[in-house]
Amino acid sequence: MLHPVETARLARGWSQTELARRAGVTRQLVGTVETGRHAPRVDAALALARALDAPVEELFAPGPAPAPELVMLEPQVDEGTPVTGVRVGDRLVCAPLPAARGAETVLPWWGVADGVTTADGVRWHPGTRQDGLLVAGCDPALGLLAGLLARRSGHALVPVHASSAAAAASLAAGSIHAALVHGTPGSLPRPGGAVRRHHLARWQVGLAGPVGHAAPTPARIAERGLHVVQREAGAGTQAAFQRAMAAGGATVPGGPVARSHREAVTRVLHGAAAAVTMEPAALSAGLSFTPLEEHHVEIWVAEQHAEHPAALALVELLSTADLIRRLAAIPGYEVTGPAPGGARDRTGAA
Repeated sequence: MLHPVETARLARGWSQTELARRAGVTRQLVGTVETGRHAPRVDAALALARALDAPVEELFAPGPAPAPELVMLEPQVDEGTPVTGVRVGDRLVCAPLPAARGAETVLPWWGVADGVTTADGVRWHPGTRQDGLLVAGCDPALGLLAGLLARRSGHALVPVHASSAAAAASLAAGSIHAALVHGTPGSLPRPGGAVRRHHLARWQVGLAGPVGHAAPTPARIAERGLHVVQREAGAGTQAAFQRAMAAGGATVPGGPVARSHREAVTRVLHGAAAAVTMEPAALSAGLSFTPLEEHHVEIWVAEQHAEHPAALALVELLSTADLIRRLAAIPGYEVTGPAPGGARDRTGAA
């Protein structure tokens, strides 16, 4: 597409040299302006506009912004997959909505998709907003935060499921605005960049067992050779299970891998002997539970996104009595007591 200056010049039959002479600028400046490599100073822009007898706004109005780079949080996404899309810096990050995977999982989450994947990208639904706060983590409380944030401020929090390690890695890569991570104070992943840390809650991680039966201990798992539904490498719950087995001198047993706490407890409801998960997920499904470690849960906001309007609203939400009451009402969530060392408490104080 021709630059408006070039279009106007050619309409008059002038060469670049002639336009430069009439405007009192160099031919080189005319050339760089027409190729888009140079935005002239105000005086040069006005001189070109006078020479061409055209409004300066018409010649130098900014063109459409370049399309942002499209990034998929999951490398392999089938065509036709519903996705959400959020602008993160100069990138448009897409994440597939959670879906059922196999007979052992619960129904898909019919969330609000922004579009569907196609062979060459994403087909966006009309009216889609892409100005939300993209937060990755494994705690189902992200859904509660999203609902309260929208109700209180009108801002959108878009949760994406990821283990603590994967969420921290995505934050370091600049693919998300914030990450929810959990672990013992000494086992949290490294931020990988400047972040603002905010305490959310504490809960136990451990082993969920069938309804009406005691959940197995690591010693019993080793003694009986039980298969256990486990979590992916990098999940804080999986690391806790591995530490517990190693402390007893036992090796980690075999077993299927669940992609979420929801899938882990669903597999136990369908007959699995045990699953590695968080206590709130086990209790919400009516399962028995053997605790292994208490984990602190934090939300890390990347420093470069700390002033994002939705991030500011989220930090404000974390300090409200309304949120604390709602978290405390969920079995297994502990919201009293000080924040872990190094994290900010709910008032934002270091």
